[in-house]
Amino acid sequence: MSEFLLKRYDVSVSGFSAHGYDAPSPGAARVKAWHSYCSYRHVTFKEFMQISVVRKGTPPEGYGRKIMVSGREAFFVANSGHEVRFVRPGETAIYNSHPLDVAEVAA
Repeated sequence: MSEFLLKRYDVSVSGFSAHGYDAPSPGAARVKAWHSYCSYRHVTFKEFMQISVVRKGTPPEGYGRKIMVSGREAFFVANSGHEVRFVRPGETAIYNSHPLDVAEVAA
């Protein structure tokens, strides 16, 4: 199985509390945060870099563990109770699945 490529980063923006983003790098996390921020107020990426700070975040319990989703290998990202967030091996796109389609990998 390929490796788990994501890490959890917290992005703080002036005037707002930090928010967690799952991304392969701090720069990718900042881009995701910029896209989210632009739905509130449009700024250039250069302006956003001046008002934001990226720090390594604390991942949720089980982050990156191997799971099976609909019979295919995947890595756990998060569980909101009504959906499980996961990524496929070697990918960074995050998908959602119903909890009943998710199984633990036998050790």
